[in-house]
Amino acid sequence: MAKKRAGRKGAAQTLAPKKERISGSKTNKRGSASASTRSSIKFSEGLTNKIKAFLKEYNKANPTKKITLPTAKKVVRRGMGAYSSTHRPTISGGRPNSRQAWGIARLHAFARKKSRSQTAKGVVSSRPIKKSYTQDNDLL
Repeated sequence: MAKKRAGRKGAAQTLAPKKERISGSKTNKRGSASASTRSSIKFSEGLTNKIKAFLKEYNKANPTKKITLPTAKKVVRRGMGAYSSTHRPTISGGRPNSRQAWGIARLHAFARKKSRSQTAKGVVSSRPIKKSYTQDNDLL
């Protein structure tokens, strides 16, 4: 059994507001993101353009370790799903917190890991790559 930390809960232990906690939906039933149906999950045009712009810059800087659009969308979708189950009031640096921000942040972390560079060769801000970050290893 894990020990409980003494004192007040930290920012990382803060739950998402009740309205933000999403556990499935009537529209997207369990298994709806499987290989055969994942193409039916739609991203907004703005988010898709943001992902495409990032990929264009990343793939230009990392020609031997390119990320495809379907892989990037899968990573972003996972990040957006993580927002529902885990929550911090702000993303590092105090930037506003949103489902899309979590998805894009996860894409940036994936890019750092894929390129084996803390900045993905200048494409994202410098952060150390944690050895414990293994969530998207199946996509590498």
